[in-house]
Amino acid sequence: MVTRKCAVVVLALACLAGLGAQSPQDDESTWGAFMAWFKSAPPVRAHPFMAYAASLTAAGTPEAEVKRRVGVLMRLVRDRSDWVETYYDKLFSIPLTGDPEADGFLSTEPSAIVVEAVKGLPPGTVLDAGMGQGRNAVFLARQGWRVTGFDLSAEAIRLATATAASAGVHIDAVKASYADFDFGTARWDLIVLTFAWAPVDDPAFVNRLRTSLRPNGRIVFEHFVDDPAQPRPPAMHALKPGQLRELFAGFRLEKYEELLGLGDWGGPDTQLVRMVAVKSQ
Repeated sequence: MVTRKCAVVVLALACLAGLGAQSPQDDESTWGAFMAWFKSAPPVRAHPFMAYAASLTAAGTPEAEVKRRVGVLMRLVRDRSDWVETYYDKLFSIPLTGDPEADGFLSTEPSAIVVEAVKGLPPGTVLDAGMGQGRNAVFLARQGWRVTGFDLSAEAIRLATATAASAGVHIDAVKASYADFDFGTARWDLIVLTFAWAPVDDPAFVNRLRTSLRPNGRIVFEHFVDDPAQPRPPAMHALKPGQLRELFAGFRLEKYEELLGLGDWGGPDTQLVRMVAVKSQ
C-alpha cells in the first residue's frame, strides 16, 4: 500500500536507520517506548516512524540515538503484529478532505474486481473480511446483497457504519480479528478479501473459507505478491508468485492473474494477484 509520497518516506526512513540498527540494544524497550508514544499520539498522515523520529528530535534526542531507535523499529516491525490495530485506528480516524489525492486509501469507490465479479449475479449473503472503511461492503449493500463485514480496527467499523448510513443501506459491522471471527458453515454466497491482510498463506485458513461458503459460492481476492524490491511485513501476508493458485487448487478459478498494478492506496505500480474462485458442489 505504497503511494508515491510513501516511497519517499521509505527512503527517508532507510537513511534515518543508518547503522544504528546494528548496535546491540534492548529491542523490547525501544519497541515499547514507540508503542506507548504511538497510542497517545494524534493521528497524522506521516509514516509513524517518521513522526516518532520527529518527536524524538524535538525532545532533544541526539541524532545518533534517533537513528538507532528507528533502525530497531524498522527491523522489528517485520515480525510483529501488535502495531496493526493502532496503526489502522489512527489512519481511519483522520478526517476526509474531499481531495482524492490527499484522502488516498479512504476512497469510497469499490474495488474494480468486486464490481466485475458480481455483475449479473443474484444478490445473496456476502462477507467482506478486513473491510476497512467499507467501500466494497456499501457498494454490495446498494446492489441488494446482505452484507456482513468485520475489521480489527474500531475506527474502520465506525467509518464503514457511517458510510452505509449515509448511503441509506445497512451492513452488519463487527470488530473482530481473523482468529476471532466465526466464519460459520455454508453461510456465505460471496467472500470479499481485497488487500485485507488475510492469512490465506495458511492452508487451514483456506479450508475455513471453503467450509463457510455455500455450494458455488465465490471468493473475490486481491492482494500483494511479495517483491524483494518492496519487502512486506509478515502481518501483511503477501504471497509468493503462483502461491495463491496452489492454495486454491480445489476451487474453480473464474479469474486468476498476477500483474503489475496499483495497490489499494495508489501508485506506484506493484506486484499484485487477483482471483475469483468458485467452490465446487
